[in-house]
Amino acid sequence: MNRSMAYIGIGILAAGFALAAYPLATLDHEVLDLEQEAGFFLAPLGVVVVFLAAIAPDPRATTVRGTFGSEDSAVAERVIAQRGAAVGPRPFTPSDPVRCRYCSSIITSDLARCPRCARARECRSCRRPLGLVLERATCPRCARPEAVCNCNWLDEGGATLEATYGVYEPV
Repeated sequence: MNRSMAYIGIGILAAGFALAAYPLATLDHEVLDLEQEAGFFLAPLGVVVVFLAAIAPDPRATTVRGTFGSEDSAVAERVIAQRGAAVGPRPFTPSDPVRCRYCSSIITSDLARCPRCARARECRSCRRPLGLVLERATCPRCARPEAVCNCNWLDEGGATLEATYGVYEPV
């Protein structure tokens, strides 16, 4: 919200109400004159300015100085980059097909077994053979769909990475 713009809108709105009430306050009867018509025009204009101020970005965060490299925006970008690096991207998209490691045929993401050799395909999160629960490819250890599997990764020998290295570090 742009507060300085909102204050200007409130001032325009107050001026519009004052001009619309001017003849009644000073002459004790209502006369439609130029000042009152200006008040009728300014009051809705003030409301529009207040609404535009409500949706406008904060000028302290988005200024011309921030566009050309403000020290505040550089710090904020660094913090956002550090948060993004901690989470990291998912190594696969859950809807991508995979290749069978035995016969190299393509397996869609909704199948738990290879359609050609009928072997269970591996979970892309933890490398365990998938099962089929309610017509979904499901990890047998955590009983979740493959896209949200949160098991420990297995290395090539079948041991978990925690047992091998002591600490689980995502790649």
